[in-house]
Amino acid sequence: MASSFITLVLLGCLLLWLLAWQRRSQLAIGIAIGVVLGAIGAPAVGGIHHMPIWLPALPFALVALSLFGFGLLAWFWGEN
Repeated sequence: MASSFITLVLLGCLLLWLLAWQRRSQLAIGIAIGVVLGAIGAPAVGGIHHMPIWLPALPFALVALSLFGFGLLAWFWGEN
C-alpha cells in the first residue's frame, strides 16, 4: 500500500515537472537543480530525525538578510 502511494506521488511530481517544462523551462531547470541539491545535502544533514532546529528556518533568514542588505545599499547609494 505504501509503495503504491509513493509511486503515485512520484508520478504526480513528474507530471507537474513536465507541465512546468512546457510552460516555463527556466522554472523546470530550477526545480531540477533544487532536487539535485536536496539529494546531495540530505545525507549531510543526517535525515529528518537528526535535523538541526535552525535548518528549516535558514532560507527565510537568508532572504531577510539579503533584503536588509539591499535596503542598506539603496539607502546609502540613493539619490540626494
